[in-house]
Amino acid sequence: MKEFLQSIDESTRRAFLLQVAKATLGVSLAPRFLLGAEKPKAPSAKAPCDRVIFLYMRGGMSQIDTFDPKDSQEFGGPSRPIPTQSPDLQLSDKLPKLAAQGKDLSVIRSMTTKTGAHSQARYVMHTGYRQRTGMTHPQLGSWAQMFLGKSDPILPSSVIIAGGNPGPGFLPPDYSPLPIGNAARGIKDLLPKIDKAKLEKRVRLAKGFSSSFAHYFPHDEVKAYSDFYDQTVKFMSGDMSEPFDIMREPGNLRARYGNHPFGQGALLARRLVERGVRYVEVTSSRSWDSMHGGSRNLANLANELDGTVSSLMTDLRDRGMLDSTMIVVTSEFGRTPKVKGNGGRDHHPNGFSAMLAGGGIKGGIAVGETDDSGRDPFPEFEPKDLHATIAEALGMTGTKIRRLPGRPSFLGGKPKPIKEILA
Repeated sequence: MKEFLQSIDESTRRAFLLQVAKATLGVSLAPRFLLGAEKPKAPSAKAPCDRVIFLYMRGGMSQIDTFDPKDSQEFGGPSRPIPTQSPDLQLSDKLPKLAAQGKDLSVIRSMTTKTGAHSQARYVMHTGYRQRTGMTHPQLGSWAQMFLGKSDPILPSSVIIAGGNPGPGFLPPDYSPLPIGNAARGIKDLLPKIDKAKLEKRVRLAKGFSSSFAHYFPHDEVKAYSDFYDQTVKFMSGDMSEPFDIMREPGNLRARYGNHPFGQGALLARRLVERGVRYVEVTSSRSWDSMHGGSRNLANLANELDGTVSSLMTDLRDRGMLDSTMIVVTSEFGRTPKVKGNGGRDHHPNGFSAMLAGGGIKGGIAVGETDDSGRDPFPEFEPKDLHATIAEALGMTGTKIRRLPGRPSFLGGKPKPIKEILA
């Protein structure tokens, strides 16, 4: 054994230990955030925002039907502007519940992106970068862990709900968000398919086996694998899995969020940020792709958005958390202001909207504008600027890092925070 251990390099040892851990614990997806047992870093100064819930409306949300309504029969389609609780902000009449909370909302109406293709635009909105061959970039939750440290000793710092598994980009594996496919099931699909007694026996055997690594290679990364077993058992215990169980919430509250995957995902997001997760993203269960007559689904789409986000805001406010929790609602691009003959709207990257509320956000205003026909955004803000705005509210300063093999990289690629929207 000694000769074998000494014959392999560090990366091979790490990969070998990871496979041992996965086999021992009986899981198909090793929770990589447990590999780095770093302690949360104390912030140098109190940031206005402690946590972020990022709500992603997949498919290209129509800004005309949500946050940038036009009072025109030709360009407004089926939506009309209505006043909100704030005299400086109007929303679509499809969002009456959010309009009633207008003093806490701010809208960026001059978002723009350089691609109208779903996949590429989705990548830009999540990373701030355009796709490059052979390169993947981190998402906001991973960046935040890089600059601010882990938000909780056991729980992950970031979680992605119904949005796939983006990984950590070019950051180390332990900066990866934890992917949750179904909010109603929580982490049940990640738990081992063996009973507790058998799991504990496997852990004891594996820890004894891995002690050889620690003896011959007393490095911090090797020691982390010993901690990994202890951390994983704690995470999979009732106490640590409890934050992921939305069935512990009262039935009337679950119904208020909406009996659909997006609503339940938002409820899970609230549970997670309440217990120490810094960044949670929830992807909408319905697609906003209205290219081929999809605007006929507008009522259902808007009802889900309006009901879920307004309930999330109310719930956070009632718990005293809204002032420290930022909510972001956005999409990969917008939709053409003019409705086509088939009732649909085409892709529209040149001028769309994002909505923000809560921690670090001024509230009650619209920043930027499009012209009367919903085009020509001014001033232009790109997804990377939205990222920089969120990062500044979280207290992420000095957004330049050096990634392997030593070249400088920036969060979003040298963005500019949207100061007008920050409190």
